[in-house]
Order: sequence, then structure tokens, then C-alpha cells
Amino acid sequence: MTPRDSLESARHHSGLPRPGSGETIAPTPQRKRRARRLIFPILALFVFADLAAPAPALETTEGTEALRLFLDCDWGCDFTFQRSQITYVNWVRDRQDAEVHVLVTIQSGGNSREYTFNFIGLERFEGIDQRLIYTSSFTDTDDERRRGVQRILELGLVRYVLETPQAEGLIVEFQNGEEQGEPHRDHFHPEPNNLVADPDDDPWNHWVYRLRLNTDFRSEDRRDSQSYQTSASAGRTTDLWRMGMGVFYSYRESNFEFEDGGTFKNVSRSTSYFGQVIRTLAPHWGVGVGASSRRSTFLNLDNSYRAAAAIEYNYFPYSESSEREFTFAYFIGGTRLDYEEVTVFDKLEETFTDQGAYIAFGMERPWGEAHLDLQYSHFIDDFDRSRVEFNTDVEYHIVRGLSFDVYAGVSRIRDQIYLPKGGATDAEVLVARRQLETDLSFRGGIQLRYTFGSIYNNVVNSRLSSESGGFSRIF
Repeated sequence: MTPRDSLESARHHSGLPRPGSGETIAPTPQRKRRARRLIFPILALFVFADLAAPAPALETTEGTEALRLFLDCDWGCDFTFQRSQITYVNWVRDRQDAEVHVLVTIQSGGNSREYTFNFIGLERFEGIDQRLIYTSSFTDTDDERRRGVQRILELGLVRYVLETPQAEGLIVEFQNGEEQGEPHRDHFHPEPNNLVADPDDDPWNHWVYRLRLNTDFRSEDRRDSQSYQTSASAGRTTDLWRMGMGVFYSYRESNFEFEDGGTFKNVSRSTSYFGQVIRTLAPHWGVGVGASSRRSTFLNLDNSYRAAAAIEYNYFPYSESSEREFTFAYFIGGTRLDYEEVTVFDKLEETFTDQGAYIAFGMERPWGEAHLDLQYSHFIDDFDRSRVEFNTDVEYHIVRGLSFDVYAGVSRIRDQIYLPKGGATDAEVLVARRQLETDLSFRGGIQLRYTFGSIYNNVVNSRLSSESGGFSRIF
């Protein structure tokens, strides 16, 4: 069928007249039903737009708006909770509409998580900036963390809110730790529970231990799957040392039944052990040694062992790594491999040494964030056995409401010495049971976001907010 035939057929089934035919469109019952189907959604859209009109901004009796706040926190802050607790400011959706921009960066340590709050004054508060730090323990609950974030947010907002009519409603209290009652949402409680710990008061001497057991299963008439993962780790982090060790085990099984009654079973296992010791040399330098062992059906590894050492230089002080870093590193190591199956090079075991270097850059700023890294490694006795990897991720806020995200990565791979000689069956390829031979690997994505409308984001309403789609979901 030619394009012209397709067009004529479409006109025939839709009831549209042919150009130049002189035909007119009669108001048939079918066309009336189509018109109603078009009109009703449009009317419903206007009705919902009217019902969903944003609530007015907070105002005093004098008509002065409350402080406009933009919280820039990718994760770990519980944005909905903060909006429901801090109700004396206007939460806005974009930095361009804010009087105060709070940029939150988060860095995880051995037994704690450090939140750095950068309060950036805009408009009438231009140049009035400050930085506050909140440290939470890994033993804290999610509720304890979000209340800690709330406390620091409110402490930092005091100097700005004092310049608004809402200052009349502020009350400053001091809680000495004896009373643990629930504070009023608009009160500020500088609790002394986040002071730097004295090692003499720590019976664990900064060691943190973690145990995890996870299982998952799914079942349908003709397929089912189950998986188990367990891990144990120990770590210690101080200004001078960072040490860690652990073990991880994973088992995944999938079963399929075909139309002809045949079945297929896919099993994947992985076990790994690791240990590292990192030493601080100076504000810009660090050195470390590490060892690991691994078994993996995906990589054709029966037993494998590796020991390596590395040295790293950071152009910026490591104390600023939650906001910016520019690192250069060199590493060298030796690896012993025992294979489950004979490899493409007719080997069941082999040993090699390798070396490499990498450059990594990352920063978080009010305009967005950027990260990139480049790594190169090769076998010392065979430069052709090498790998080059490049990754980048950029998020940029272009103008009010408009942001652009892009990530990309490319790898040139010349070191797949572990591939089995027999290759992979079609079934193994479909279920990703084996690593496949490849010279190049690409990945990437682009996202453009545009938000417009009301600048305010004060109201919290969680009715019928099922994350799976709830009652309006199709299947």
C-alpha cells in the first residue's frame, strides 16, 4: 500500500472528506460522540485546574510575604516532612524565586553521615551566607535523621526570619537533654548531642559493624524467581585512618516453562571478600592498601585473589570533598585467577600484575552539580591488555523552572581474559547469565525538566498518594 493509499484509507475510516471533493461533514451520531469525547476531557481539565489552584502565599496583616525558601537536597532530607514542620516560610520550587537557597551536601563516613548546610542569601539577603553541619549516626532511625535536619534548618533560618514579620512568632528555647518531650514545630532546640565524640568515651573505638540478610521471591504460572543476599562488614573511620573489611554472598535462581512443556533454569552465584586500610598523609594526600577475593558464575571465576596499593592527591582539601574534589591517583596490584571453565586462551588459571591511574572531578554548586572520572589500566607485561573508562554526569539549572541533566559513559575493553571458550548459549544471553565479549561499551541518557506555574510549594496533602499509581493505574 502506498502512502497515498494509506491516507485515503485513513480518510475513509475516519469519515473525513477528500480534498476538492466538495463534500461537507454531516453531524452524524458517530461524529457527535467523538465531539463529546473531545469536549468532556477539556472541560474536566479546566475544572481540575480551578480546583487545584495554589493556595496563596503566607502573608502578614501588613501584606508582606514570609521568607521564600528553596531547599536543594537530593536525598536524605525528607522534603515532605520538612514542609509540614517548618510552616512559617514560603517553600518555593525554584532557586530563582527564593530569598534563601539552602544547598545540602551529604558525605558518609565509617559510622556517621555528615550533612553540610550552605545557606545562601539572595535578593534582600544577598551576601548573608552561612554554613552549618549536622552529623547523624548510622544507628539513627530515619525519623531521628529528618528531625535533626529540621533542627539545623530552623537554626540557620533564624537570622533571615528575624528580618520578616514572622519573627514575632519565634521563640528560642534551650533543651539541656533532661527533657525529651516533643518540641513545638516553630521552636529552636540546639541540643548538644552532635558534639565530636571523645575516643575515651567510645567503647567501640570508632568501629562499626553491619549485618544484612535480604531475600526476594516472585512466582507466576510459567515462571518464578528467588534470590538471597547476605553480607557482613566492619569499618573504622578517624581523621588519620579508614579501615574496612567484609564479606558478601548472593544467590539468584530463575525457572521458566515453555509452551511445549520444556523448562529452563538459570542459577547465578557470587561471593566476595575484601579488606582495605587507608592512611591520611596530609590535607591533600592519602595512601592505601587492600586485598580481595571473588567467585562469580557471571565472570567464570572459581576463585580469584587480588592485592593492590594506591596513592591519591586531591587538589582541594579533603575536608571540602562533600562540595568539591579533584583527585589524581595511581595504583598497582597483582591478581590470581582460577576459572570454572577453560577460557578463550585455553587456561584454567593464571596470574598477572597491572597498574593504572585515574582522574576524578566533582562539585556541587547552586547552579547544579557535575561529576566526571577517567580511568586507565593495563597489564604490566602486556600493554595490549588494557581498559579505558570515562563517565560523566551533569545537572544544570538553566533558568527558572528549567533544568538539564545528562550522563554518559564509554569503555574500551581489552582485558576480558576470563571469558569461557565455549561462549554463551542463546538462553544464557537472554537471561544475562554470562559476561559477553565486547570491545566497547556505551551508556548515557538526557533529561530535560521544565516546571511552571505557582512558585509556592507549601501545602502537604498525601491523600490517595499510592506510589504504584493506586486507583488510576492501568494494570
